[in-house]
Amino acid sequence: RNPPPPTAMLCVLTHCGFSPPNAFASRLHADHQHVRTSHMTMVDSWYDAGQRLSTAAAMRAASPAAGGSSRLEAELESTKAALLKVALLSGRGAWARPSERVAAAQLVESLEQAAEQGGGEAPSLRDGTWELVLSDVEPFRASTFFLALGEAVEALIQKGASDGALTVHALATGGGEVGRVAHVVEGGGGRLHSLVELKSGSLPSLPLALAGVVVSSGELQAARAGGGVFDLRLVNTSVQQNEVRYGLPTEGGLAPGVERSLLSWIGDQTVPSGEVFSRVLEPLGGGPSAQLRLSYSDGELMVWRAPKLGDHFFVFVRGEEETWPAMEETRRRQASSATQSAVGSAFALGMLNPFFSRAAGARKS
Repeated sequence: RNPPPPTAMLCVLTHCGFSPPNAFASRLHADHQHVRTSHMTMVDSWYDAGQRLSTAAAMRAASPAAGGSSRLEAELESTKAALLKVALLSGRGAWARPSERVAAAQLVESLEQAAEQGGGEAPSLRDGTWELVLSDVEPFRASTFFLALGEAVEALIQKGASDGALTVHALATGGGEVGRVAHVVEGGGGRLHSLVELKSGSLPSLPLALAGVVVSSGELQAARAGGGVFDLRLVNTSVQQNEVRYGLPTEGGLAPGVERSLLSWIGDQTVPSGEVFSRVLEPLGGGPSAQLRLSYSDGELMVWRAPKLGDHFFVFVRGEEETWPAMEETRRRQASSATQSAVGSAFALGMLNPFFSRAAGARKS
């Protein structure tokens, strides 16, 4: 039987094993046609991935030649589908209950163990657009910028301090909202761009917000140690698709609006965040880098671990390049007229404030 339209509620119902009445499904489908947000697009991608995984598992299990290896493959696909269900219900892990956090960690470990049993070779990194669907930390911490910052805190300030520091940072920017997060891998696994959708509100009673996509780019290189470990070096950061979202009174009531031209110039500004990090951190023995371990990868799912940051995990599903126009905008602007941003560089320096006192102390000693 064909699945119902992939609305948010139907996704939940389908994953939980319910079959809603046709009238209810039709009403949800009608609502879906009127309102389609970026969150719905993200849910659709999870839903589609789950459908593909479930279909693949069923086909393998029903195959006449299904033996021990086929059953293992079916179990693997079932694990992936269960992982996507936890991702959907917990909002990428951000709303996860304690039991869901435990379940997510166990499912990720099951995937990794299955990969090890599949031949013992390190997973292969694949170029493409990958959407973050689940993590055991805040979604923005998949950013190349914050991965490098977290490792600097661990190495140069205090071991084990990055979790608390970055969680406090999230609280300090509580007026903002993190949307979708993606990794774009290209150049045969030689470059990684992290994309994070952000929306920053103003005063609670003022219908005004700034939105954009923060793109942090880095160079990726397989570590000598092997085992799926990569060294990621931060290069630069920019903000694309900048817009002002507002609400104005009209005869029919408050109406939302979007102004895209007012802040479009920001996209032409590039922050040499890697260079800024280097100037501050290298005298202390650090640098603008982070380590990632590819613990699982296939055509549909990818898992990064951060070995030096508590071994936290980030689960990605393969996405579509056209859903991230900010990436193409970044390439186009940086290839033509990008200039260095003094304001952005000041922000990057501000994030490194704790290291200045450490550097001053090192010079005195």
